[in-house]
Amino acid sequence: MLLTAACGGSGDSGDSGDTASATDKPALFATLPVDIQRSGVLRNGADFTYPPLEMTEADGTSFTGVDYDLAEAVAEKLGVELLNTNAAFGTLIPQLQSRRLDMVFSFATVTDERKESVDFIEYSQSGTAMMVRKGNPEGIKTIDDLCGKGAGVQSGAVQVPIVEEASARCVAAGKPPIEMTQLGKDSEVQMLLRNGRIAADLLDAPVAAYSAAQGDEFEVIPNERYAVRPHGVMVLKGNDQLAEAIRAALQETIDDGTYRTILDKYQVPDLALPQATISRAGG
Repeated sequence: MLLTAACGGSGDSGDSGDTASATDKPALFATLPVDIQRSGVLRNGADFTYPPLEMTEADGTSFTGVDYDLAEAVAEKLGVELLNTNAAFGTLIPQLQSRRLDMVFSFATVTDERKESVDFIEYSQSGTAMMVRKGNPEGIKTIDDLCGKGAGVQSGAVQVPIVEEASARCVAAGKPPIEMTQLGKDSEVQMLLRNGRIAADLLDAPVAAYSAAQGDEFEVIPNERYAVRPHGVMVLKGNDQLAEAIRAALQETIDDGTYRTILDKYQVPDLALPQATISRAGG
């Protein structure tokens, strides 16, 4: 369901009679900011073009995937309805900042740069993998083999600095730089790879494995993982009350087995973390 309404400030006070009834609500409902209690809605943003983390069903409109299922589980623990906005990943932090979203559950890698704008609730981890055409016609073994070749990444993703750093190493070694192409969706990057216009697509490892398993077009370079880092739900910086409510809800899914069931459903058990934790700048 697409969102258009703006979010009121979480510090809004007023007549408690405006707050949605807490009758039959889970205990965590009372820990939410007052505006979310009143609306009974948690507005989530994600880029649903990143299977198996975020994707659409065959009907092209219904959402599914690891993060979607986890977000639904969190909303259930909090006793609110989940409303989703499907948007390009690079637009999600600005939508948080403009208060059009309450959270972003979209496999966002935790980085110091992002922590200048948002706070994270860490819930999974993975690294970056390289996907190439079947048969690996360019003979790529490591990222350093991309010197003078084309590499595709999703705009605004953690893979951008990974490629930039590798390209700098190429130049320092007297080799030509990596020719990096950034596109809004990984499906667009895959099209370039399919057509031989780039040598490799750099993307999160579980997405690479899923994409390669869908047919006979691509394969993942084995035993190559870069910048293994945690991923987190993003909330507006300083929205500590919401961050703690989401953390507690995620921890409940971990403790009661819901979390592991969802990861197993999509065959990504290696993403698991034992605890959900809040990560902030300087923390």
